[in-house]
Amino acid sequence: MPSIKSPETFHQDSQELIQKINNLITQAVKAEFDGRSNDHPLILVNAIKNIIGDDRDNPSSKLLDLSDNYINQFSCRENENQIIDKVMIDGYGLAVFVDDVEEAIIYGNKDNAELETAKQLLASDKSPAILECLAQFALHDIESLGLFTYHWLRSFNFHQEKEILWSYSRAMINEIFKIHLQQQQIQTEILKPQDYMIFFLNYENKGNIPTFSAMNRLWYADYVRGESYRNSISTWLEKTKNAEKTEVANSIDLENYINNGGRYFIDLSEQLFDTYQINVAAQKIVELEGLRGVAKNASPEYFPIIAQCINFTVS
Repeated sequence: MPSIKSPETFHQDSQELIQKINNLITQAVKAEFDGRSNDHPLILVNAIKNIIGDDRDNPSSKLLDLSDNYINQFSCRENENQIIDKVMIDGYGLAVFVDDVEEAIIYGNKDNAELETAKQLLASDKSPAILECLAQFALHDIESLGLFTYHWLRSFNFHQEKEILWSYSRAMINEIFKIHLQQQQIQTEILKPQDYMIFFLNYENKGNIPTFSAMNRLWYADYVRGESYRNSISTWLEKTKNAEKTEVANSIDLENYINNGGRYFIDLSEQLFDTYQINVAAQKIVELEGLRGVAKNASPEYFPIIAQCINFTVS
C-alpha cells in the first residue's frame, strides 16, 4: 500500500484524469478474477470514480492509488482476443441470434456463450447492445450479480470505447458462469426499490446496501432493456426480508453534503484507506459509495438512518 504521507490530492486537467480512470477500468475489466463477483476490481474502480467525482479539480491520489494497488493483485486474462480473432477470420455466418447466447448460458456451455457473443458483437459492428443483453441474463440472480452488473454497465458508459467491448463481454460471461442461471418468471406486481429503502437501512440487511443502492439507481437508468431490468429487480425485492429495526445518528454532515456538495465521502474514503488493510478498505469504500448513492435519492427523513449506516461502515 502506498505511503500515507503522499499528497491527498493532486492537480491535473480533466482529460488526464479521465485517461487515468479509463486505464484503471481497462485493467480491471481484463483482470483474471476468480473471487466473488461482489469483490470484482471493476466495482471498486467505478465506486472510486463516483466518489472522486465530488471534487474533480482535486482528485484524491490516495483513492486512485488504492484502485491501482487493488487491481494489481490480479493478473490479466490470457489469450484475451483468441476467440473473437478466430470469428473475424472464419466469419459469423448468415444469421446471428441473441437466443443462441441465452441458450449457451442456460445450458452452462461457457465456450459456446463466448463464441456466440463474439458473433453478436461482430455482426452488430461492435454495438454496445450486447452488454444490455448480457446484463439482462445476469440480473436473473441479483443477489450474486446485481452489484457487479450495475458497476459494469456504468463503467462502460464512462469509458465508451468500442475496442474494449469484447473484454467487457468476457468479464461478464466469466461472472455469469460462477453461478447457475435459471429462467426467470415475469413479475406481475411492480415493486420499486424506493419503497423498500427502510428494509435495507438496518443492521440485519447492512451487507445488501451496495446491491440495493445499485438496483435503485439502475431502476431509473435509461436502457433499451430497462423493463426487463425492472422486472428482475421487482422479483428480487419480493424476496426481501421484512426488517424495519433501524438506528439513527446526527446527519448534519450528510445533509450539508447533499445540499452543498463537497468532499464528505472523499474524506471518509481516505480515512478508510489510512485505517484498513487494502481488501477491507476496498469493501468498505464500495459500501460507502452505495450509501452515497442511497442518500442522493432519499428524502431528508432518511438522512439520520443513512448517517448511522455510514458510521457503521467507517467504524
